Amino acid sequence: MKKPTSLFFVSLCALLLALVSPFASATNIQVTVSKNKVVKNEVFQLRVVVDKKVSSDAIDFSTLDQGFYVGRPSFGTSINIMNGDRSTRSEWNISLAAQRIGITSIPAFTIDGASSNAISIEVSADTEQPNVTDLVELTSNLSKSTLYPKESATLTTRLIVKADPRRLQNPTIIPPNVLENDQNGVSLEPIGEPNQYQSILGGVEVTVVDQNYRVIANHAGSYTLSGVGFQGSVVYNGRNGTTKLISANTDAKTFPLEVHPIPSNYQGQWLPAASLILSQQWSDASGQAISSARYATQIGDSLTRIITLDVEGLTSEHIPDINIEYPEGVRLYQEKPQFSDLGNGVTRMTLKQVLIPQQQGEITLAGVSLNWWDSTNSQAQAAKLAPLTLDVAPANIVNSEPLAPVTTLTEPAQTVTVSNAGYWPYLTALFALLWIITAGLLVKSRRGQSTISTPTVVTDSSELEQIKHALKVDDKVKVSFLVKRWLSETEGLDTQLCLDIHSELAAMNESQYSSESKKWQSTKLLNLIKKANKHRHTKKGDSPLAPL
Repeated sequence: MKKPTSLFFVSLCALLLALVSPFASATNIQVTVSKNKVVKNEVFQLRVVVDKKVSSDAIDFSTLDQGFYVGRPSFGTSINIMNGDRSTRSEWNISLAAQRIGITSIPAFTIDGASSNAISIEVSADTEQPNVTDLVELTSNLSKSTLYPKESATLTTRLIVKADPRRLQNPTIIPPNVLENDQNGVSLEPIGEPNQYQSILGGVEVTVVDQNYRVIANHAGSYTLSGVGFQGSVVYNGRNGTTKLISANTDAKTFPLEVHPIPSNYQGQWLPAASLILSQQWSDASGQAISSARYATQIGDSLTRIITLDVEGLTSEHIPDINIEYPEGVRLYQEKPQFSDLGNGVTRMTLKQVLIPQQQGEITLAGVSLNWWDSTNSQAQAAKLAPLTLDVAPANIVNSEPLAPVTTLTEPAQTVTVSNAGYWPYLTALFALLWIITAGLLVKSRRGQSTISTPTVVTDSSELEQIKHALKVDDKVKVSFLVKRWLSETEGLDTQLCLDIHSELAAMNESQYSSESKKWQSTKLLNLIKKANKHRHTKKGDSPLAPL
């Protein structure tokens, strides 16, 4: 009877061990909260502990997003050895803030088949909680709600952070966008970089972020434009010592935008604008303004024409080139158009041209007529510039102004009467003899000088220094003016030498105003001027002085 009893006891122990072992090795999950009664947006702590080593992503906390603001989890593992017993644990700590008033719950979490219990959280309203506009404020403004293709408007946005920026959590500025599926109908481009600065609003220091955008219409249609939005939270300390995490999410303001088609009766290159101003300025080689409709000049002299076009509501890429046809007797040097932003959606294009007449006579420099569409009044307009008529004279190479004649001076003869004799006749004869000898020597000297043609060298170091200085500072317009004035005042120069100087001036102007990059050295022009200065003189003819 003893053997069956022992066998039964052993089987019973084995069965108990088989039933107890799974429970002894099962995973335990412990979930606790620092508070289960909170006010809306009040921050409390959630702690999850697992009695084994697991990875940080073993639990999916995204299920909390439906009712809570979830901070970034902190995770760690630890190993404890006490009295030879070894234990391992993994722990998460998360900051939560309830977003809905009422009873909400923290769901159960599951790891390796083991689940925790759900925890109910009672959320009440807080009458002291500030409004979102007390923390963050957004303003947006669209300059125009109706556009034409290629025309643009300006979207002005401003974000005002009234809370301490250090208390912002995960702040994000949502850029503007087009809500329609056809987003290619309208393009958005930021204008410059965001401007962040400190300011005072109602006696309180605030942080301001300004950013403007250019809204460009590509083709006709109806669109809805969304301004900038904001997402983020603000850490707020209540009067009772509680810490709250208040959502500062602010929806973007929307704007309806209508893009009209190009009018069928419009003629010319398409140029829409809210306003357009076309102007010009003429100036001569010395920089003096030309205000009359007719101007007298000579071959080789340069004129400068500066055309300015101010367009509101159009980017530089959509402003067309201004092409002007000039007569064959005029050489044109044109710089590339320069663009600048004047603010308020106005773009300025500046076109500089240098014109040099090559033949004499009457030459008319054509005006400009530019068709454009007035989008403000929805009608076609034309901007015009007046022409300029030139009276071109031959180049003034040699000054043929006659020389002034030499003036002859003569003294009247004097008669001396002697009434008394004595030694006076002898003294008189002696003085007379000395006077005759002196006069004879003087006449001989003057006759010798009158028979020789003596060149008089003319030097003007001040003008040459001015030309050298202008070449040194690379002021080609001033060099052209000074050299031509110097030539007009020069006498006795070889004609070929003057033509060489004019040719070198033309090469200098071409290097400055030509669209192609051409190098020019001032050494040749300076050598020609030095050579001309050596031969710069006036010749006097034979003296008309009569012999005594």
